[in-house]
Amino acid sequence: MDLGLPYRGIRRKDLLAEMLHVLEDLHVGTLIFPTFTFSFCNNEPFDVQHSRTPMGALNEYARTHGTGVRSRDPLLSVFVMGDPFNLVDKPGRESIGRDSAYDRLHRCGKSAKFLFLGTDMRQCFTYTHYVEAIIGVPYRYNRTFTGTIIDNGAENVGQEAVLYTCYANCRLNPIPVVHNAMRAAGQLHTAPLGDTELCCFAEKDAWETLKSLLYENPLCLTDGTFDPTIHDTTYNNDTRIVSVK
Repeated sequence: MDLGLPYRGIRRKDLLAEMLHVLEDLHVGTLIFPTFTFSFCNNEPFDVQHSRTPMGALNEYARTHGTGVRSRDPLLSVFVMGDPFNLVDKPGRESIGRDSAYDRLHRCGKSAKFLFLGTDMRQCFTYTHYVEAIIGVPYRYNRTFTGTIIDNGAENVGQEAVLYTCYANCRLNPIPVVHNAMRAAGQLHTAPLGDTELCCFAEKDAWETLKSLLYENPLCLTDGTFDPTIHDTTYNNDTRIVSVK
């Protein structure tokens, strides 16, 4: 764990329970945990109640022990505690773009914040791809996957889910452009936490910063070598998919 070594006598589940309790004690109206599985990308069925998420021990603990509800998105599901708004209602086909959980969060009219607890936003800020999808960047496209969704034991075969993924000839920018821009604008609120740090920022700030960056340079999140005249849709899933390519 990046948070540092816990007290030797504490059990793993007790530590996770305490972390979840701390978050619940924030008394915010809604807590949203990413419980992505990319099930259809990995040629697996998605079981709403039982499919594990690789998005971290705390997220998986919240899914299995928290009082809430999980969305039926077979790629990028979320587990919501508190007021769910319409975040877990019947999802749209797009897991990142229009009518996705990110889109509903953006349009909910509430004050929404992202909290990175140990994890570094420079490595896994999936919301970035939502803004790319809404604006429409030249290096990504909608790819459709099909599979089976299992909900309370009932199987729904032939379901479709759309992922906004990179063309195979695209390489992403190794420089953390979004992080650097938000930090320069004073939008990131950080605090030391064990061996790492806590980072919190407003969804509206992330939206405005990303929108500004992409309108100024639609290729700013790539390494500059992408040829927009070549649309290579080769998709290699020989290895397990655990993030948006």
